[in-house]
This record gives sequence, structure tokens and C-alpha cells, in this order.
Amino acid sequence: MVKTSKIWPSPRLIRAARGLIGISQAALAEKAGVTQKTITKIEADDSEEMDPRRLKVLRDLQRVLEDVYGVEFFAASEHSGEGVRFRKK
Repeated sequence: MVKTSKIWPSPRLIRAARGLIGISQAALAEKAGVTQKTITKIEADDSEEMDPRRLKVLRDLQRVLEDVYGVEFFAASEHSGEGVRFRKK
């Protein structure tokens, strides 16, 4: 199985984004066209590498959270850690 170490956003950020907007795994799964079980597995994955298929789903979840719910993912910087927030309107 081919693996990659470029996990962005992290599963932890997906969980944080869901918490920020207050939606369930089931609601996100429906919008992203995956099963709730898939989201449960991805959110529980804290490994440094991820299967490319799972990484694709992670990025699909990011797209839905950004495009549908207005969430912005941001990487760690010199002055702050990584996180999620609502985009400015």
C-alpha cells in the first residue's frame, strides 16, 4: 500500500471544524457523499501517514467544510498553532 506523509488538514482539524459549526458526522457524511463510518475512521486516525484513498476523502471533507459551511483551515505559523475558523464574509 502506498502511503503519504502530507496529511492536510489533519483529522483533528476535521473534528474541530465539525465542532465549530455544530454538525454531526452523519450530516457531514451526507454532504460529502461518504458513510459516517468513513468519517469516524478518518477522525480517529492520528498516524503520521495515510492511505491515498483516505487522504482523498479527507480533502473532500475539507472542501465541503470550506465551500458549504464557510470554514477556513489554517496552518501553524511562527505566532500560532494550526486551527479552524469561520471565513470573513
